[in-house]
Amino acid sequence: MTAEQINDKIELCESAMDLILSEGSFTIAQLSEATGKTASQIYSLFPNKKAITEYYYPSLVIRYSAMIGEIEDFESYTISEKLSNFIFTTFDMMEDRREFVEDTFEKMVFKKGCNSEFHQEMTALFKHFFTTDGRIAVSAGFVMKDYFYEFIAREYLDIVKFWLNDDSDGKERSFALTDKLTGFVEEVVYNKVIDKGFDLAKYLISHAGLAKNIPLFGEWITSWFNDNEEENKDE
Repeated sequence: MTAEQINDKIELCESAMDLILSEGSFTIAQLSEATGKTASQIYSLFPNKKAITEYYYPSLVIRYSAMIGEIEDFESYTISEKLSNFIFTTFDMMEDRREFVEDTFEKMVFKKGCNSEFHQEMTALFKHFFTTDGRIAVSAGFVMKDYFYEFIAREYLDIVKFWLNDDSDGKERSFALTDKLTGFVEEVVYNKVIDKGFDLAKYLISHAGLAKNIPLFGEWITSWFNDNEEENKDE
């Protein structure tokens, strides 16, 4: 799909949101009048009205991805800062359509889990965040598989649901939860302790069998190193 088609889809979706919030619903004729696009043009991008409304959620990620280029030094952000920025920005975006989000988030996104387009777009964005961050510990690569990014995306959905029901002043509990979760994720993937252990294992084993001279620990470290070497070969 071209960038122009994506922009057209977002425009149609946003116009549909305006009509829903002002009129309670919309027709293709109303959408055509609001956007200047013919019915055939609309149907070339969306198969039906339901698809137009459901596109609101993945469009949040697409719009956010476009915003990244406008954020100065975004690539220098830590993984916690990138995740928090995404979460807080989408909070603001959804607040503008809060009534629609409250009515549809559960059925259009939350219950679908990994099967929603929104979840898939988020998973791809989060994967980009992690795989382009040079501060990620080498050992974190053992857990940073597709299921890891899907898990982070699922946690985000839980945060949105929490945010929708948060009655604290200024949604402070939602912001605190976000800070704690993103901080924890950063601690896990930036922690170099296991990396250092792996380096120690390589040193002990490569220097004339030094590991064998360390009772118990030496046996364990040799076994651990050999197991990880085999896993790396298999991959």
